[in-house]
Amino acid sequence: MTVPELVDAAIVQDVMQCMAIAAPLGYNDRFESHGARTPASPAQGYRRMFRSKRLPFLPLTLAVLIAGCSSAPQQLGDLPRTPQASAEKLLEDADRRSGAEANLLRLYAAQAASDAGAHEQTLSILERIPQSDLPTDQQIRFSQLQAISAMALNEPKMALRALRHPSISQIDSLPLDEQLRIQQLQAEANDQVGEYLKAAQQRIFIHSLLPVEEQAANQQAIWQGISKMPLANLQAAAATSTGELAAWLELALIDQELSNLDLQVRALKQWQEDNPSHPAALELPGSLSQLVELHSSRPQHIALLLPFQGQLANAGQALRDGFLAAQYQAYSQGLDQPEVSLYDSTAYTDLDAFYRQAIADGVEWVIGPLEREQVSRLAAMPELPLPTLALNYTESATPEGKALFQFGLAPEDEARSAATQAWAQGHRRMAALTARTEWGERAYQAFQQAWQEMGGVLVAREVVDEPAAMAGQIGEMLRIRQSEQRGRQLQRVLGSSVVVQPTPRQDLDALFITAGPLQARQIMPTLAFQYAADLPVYATSHVYQVGNEQNNDLDGILVAETPWLLTRSDSLYDSVTQNWPQAGGALGRLYAMGIDAQRIFTRLGQMQQYPETTVNGATGILSLSSDGRIRRELSWGVIQEGRLAESPALLPAP
Repeated sequence: MTVPELVDAAIVQDVMQCMAIAAPLGYNDRFESHGARTPASPAQGYRRMFRSKRLPFLPLTLAVLIAGCSSAPQQLGDLPRTPQASAEKLLEDADRRSGAEANLLRLYAAQAASDAGAHEQTLSILERIPQSDLPTDQQIRFSQLQAISAMALNEPKMALRALRHPSISQIDSLPLDEQLRIQQLQAEANDQVGEYLKAAQQRIFIHSLLPVEEQAANQQAIWQGISKMPLANLQAAAATSTGELAAWLELALIDQELSNLDLQVRALKQWQEDNPSHPAALELPGSLSQLVELHSSRPQHIALLLPFQGQLANAGQALRDGFLAAQYQAYSQGLDQPEVSLYDSTAYTDLDAFYRQAIADGVEWVIGPLEREQVSRLAAMPELPLPTLALNYTESATPEGKALFQFGLAPEDEARSAATQAWAQGHRRMAALTARTEWGERAYQAFQQAWQEMGGVLVAREVVDEPAAMAGQIGEMLRIRQSEQRGRQLQRVLGSSVVVQPTPRQDLDALFITAGPLQARQIMPTLAFQYAADLPVYATSHVYQVGNEQNNDLDGILVAETPWLLTRSDSLYDSVTQNWPQAGGALGRLYAMGIDAQRIFTRLGQMQQYPETTVNGATGILSLSSDGRIRRELSWGVIQEGRLAESPALLPAP
């Protein structure tokens, strides 16, 4: 029996009319040999929400098509998932229609634009759709498309607002794969805005529901987010969490609280024994797994190359004592430590001779030297016989692949930290007041580069040298004289009885200074005299003297300082300062540097392979740059009644 014998000509004509309507809209259905209706190709990244079942008989197929023409599409499932028509064509068709049909066509146009990567166009299309008028499933799709485009345009806060729409609470009506995509989108947006705990909770919730091939990436995302949480936030969350999340947080605390490699590895093994069924226990995150490998291959003999004579002898001794104190912390808990040999750097004018001696003694790693000129000589050597962590910086970059790392208390770190903090506090236009010194210039250059890279504007700079000229320089920078002139002009116009108070320039949000204590003690009183007492002032640690009671004129200055001297919360602070009281004063920064040198030298391999790795050190939050230099993110305090105290108004270091 042939098809013409089954189908009335009028019916065929109706079907052809229906297909003529559908074709311009992009709904390019085709008939297979057995009469199945198949949709256009699916959108990338999305599965079909509804699967079409093949119909065995052509008459039924035609009946479905005719029924489809009898009413306008009202639901997402009424049309193919991804029409082949462009977003522009769909918008043209939507403009010829109204109500639910027009809204749905525009929603499909937004989908087409999103699939094509045209995210600004997607948001523009969505603005033409009244989301509250849509059925629930379309409202969910609206929010999802809005969030996808916002994330692509680096607007995670917008994405989160979209995903807080009331319709999202009903995603359990969607297929499981759609629910998972929306929840992953929420987690990604929370990560981007720094809500790492929320993101981890969402990823943990969906982990077992994900396809097996996606679970490893989800697990890594959980770890990366939690690892970015500030230590205080981690500790607070761990105190109230339970179950799998609590175990994740405990793992992150092992990484952040225990800076000593030996203590970390011991705690990791204990954690795995305590949490045998945890996803991370079966396969530790890559950075932690590498810690175990580093521990098994760590050096057994270390050289400390430090100046024990001459002008830098006190600094060399402080570094030595800090290093050995950190090593003894693990040794006192029954953990074997590498042998340490001391070498006086002042006895070696030829560094090749030192390396020959160290190799003959069985040394595998070198910590030092401290002297800047010797570090420069190391950087100039074609190759180093032993891997070396120098305790100062060179001006030139270290060639890639060279076994030389550099760590020091550079003013550049404090300057970059000042830029970061000022930006985090909402300042965008700053001026600089810098000392006429080599370190002052270095700090200014680092601040200027960091500030401008973030998009900040540097409106003025004054180099201070003579105390007598400082008041005039600050007044010039604040443009007080111009304000006074405007005030006198007003008085001439309005009468001398009118009181006009000068005001500093209005395009200045904050001030960055690099100055010694003597110069700095003039700055705050001068700012007050120049009607700028409320101007925030960020300074390097050179601005005050630790333990000196003559800091009263510095009240209000925000100071970059090591956690060792600001929070005094390091696990070694009490024991070190009891044995060496001077470690609580100005030399404390060098004791802290020696402690951190011991903590990081065995982790440099991890920091190279995982650039996001940070160490909460006694001198700051430490990371490794691509040129082999250790960077420090400083803590920030404020001088109150002549003493440096923590500043609750400042954001934690990012």
